Amino acid sequence: MKSATHIGFDVGGTKIFGVVTDHGGAVQRTLREPTPDGAGPLMDALADMTARLGTGSRPVSVGVGMAGLITLDGRITVSPNLVDVDGADIGSGLSHLLDMPVFLDNEVNCAARWEMSAGAARGVRNGVMVSLGTGIGGAFMLNGEVLRGSGGLAGEPGHMIVEAGGRQCACGRRGCWEAYASGSALDRMAVERFGETCRGPEVTAAAREGDAGALELLDKFAYWLALGISNLCILTDPEMVVIGGGLSEDWDLLAPTTDKHMAALLIGRSAESRPSIVPSKAGELSAALGAALGGAQGHSAALGGAQGHSAALGGAQGHSAALGGASPR
Repeated sequence: MKSATHIGFDVGGTKIFGVVTDHGGAVQRTLREPTPDGAGPLMDALADMTARLGTGSRPVSVGVGMAGLITLDGRITVSPNLVDVDGADIGSGLSHLLDMPVFLDNEVNCAARWEMSAGAARGVRNGVMVSLGTGIGGAFMLNGEVLRGSGGLAGEPGHMIVEAGGRQCACGRRGCWEAYASGSALDRMAVERFGETCRGPEVTAAAREGDAGALELLDKFAYWLALGISNLCILTDPEMVVIGGGLSEDWDLLAPTTDKHMAALLIGRSAESRPSIVPSKAGELSAALGAALGGAQGHSAALGGAQGHSAALGGAQGHSAALGGASPR
């Protein structure tokens, strides 16, 4: 008899990561596909990936972490880095396609739950997670819980203004943090400095080889990154800042200059009292793993308890069970 499996997805601006875990949280398989445009094609893609990840066996739960502002009842209010999904009820729509409940939350909230349960922030009560991808996502870990706010929309630091009237952001405003410190921002800086064929990965590769121009560009990028992180630290006084998303893979390269700028930007803190800034232990998979945990928790709650795999979520299990939109049946 096959053991129970749990599937989790991280839906970002350019790609979807899918993961299937066993009931103990161990990764069995992963899958990556480009993110399609539109709510309908997106739900179809998730349903297809669910079938492929399940390899013929039906999972007991599915969780989805998505970029954007997602209400407590699972509706996307706005997602600047996804195309034509604003207002969509992805949770209920995918639940209908799969004929099973679906857990849905912001993807960095999912990642933060996984980091607190099994990752870099295990044992941390107060922290911040910053995900550096196409845009910038965030989550606040306060008193052992992920802060969702009055309607579920808390934790969007990528859209705090760091330069009034500055660069155009995908959200339509100007001067947002993610216009200066995301993967897309690094791509833009690379083009401006080195020409149309250059992108962020080429810059980081050159910097690892000691290229002076690449190192100078990364120092400028790290300043904007540190500016946003220091603002979050001033607001919440975290024990730790966890860096996730694609750029977390290059954190060893970005850390020294980011730390240098943080020291100049943070007030009232000695080197010993500044929060540690660490990369995610699961890298780009942390949000998908957190979504799988959320789905497992909802499944356990429907059976009358939160045990084993789902217990690793920690915190207010009943509240997070309500995030999926569709009720267990």
